[in-house]
Amino acid sequence: MLVAAQGGPPLMRYLRAFGAFWYDFLVGDRWELFVGPILALLVARLLTWGHVPGALTGLILFVLVALIGTLSVAAVLREVGRKAA
Repeated sequence: MLVAAQGGPPLMRYLRAFGAFWYDFLVGDRWELFVGPILALLVARLLTWGHVPGALTGLILFVLVALIGTLSVAAVLREVGRKAA
């Protein structure tokens, strides 16, 4: 059983800690790496609904993932450059 302490009812503290853990685990420091795969899956689903051939769908997804990865690396390098200056 949860023991009550400062910060509200024990169930609310547990739910808040549970949500904070999953947010930190899934999103972490780079939100782009969390949103990227979800966006890629959404685009893939939309393309298959539109009867786009599989090879073209794969190419579009490859370009999308490469773009998101490049933007994420560029953001990290930008932050490192700011800290060094």
